[in-house]
Amino acid sequence: MNGSDVTKCILNEKLIKPKVPTLADEHMAHKKRVWEYRMSELIKTERVLEGNVCNLFMVAMSLCETDTKNQVESTEEYPDL
Repeated sequence: MNGSDVTKCILNEKLIKPKVPTLADEHMAHKKRVWEYRMSELIKTERVLEGNVCNLFMVAMSLCETDTKNQVESTEEYPDL
């Protein structure tokens, strides 16, 4: 696996995020509190998912050979990765 393959794999993967709950226009106070709770849990989950993706990238990079690392780091997309 060369640097461009690693870059393609990372760029083609999609982080599947949980569905955002909707709050009806005419809602009751209880419904709003439930929605706020779900949103706070959703934000926590997204942080964990993003952290896991970053950790996975670091593990994948640590397993690559030096030449592959240099190829990945020299791509234009690297700062976004």
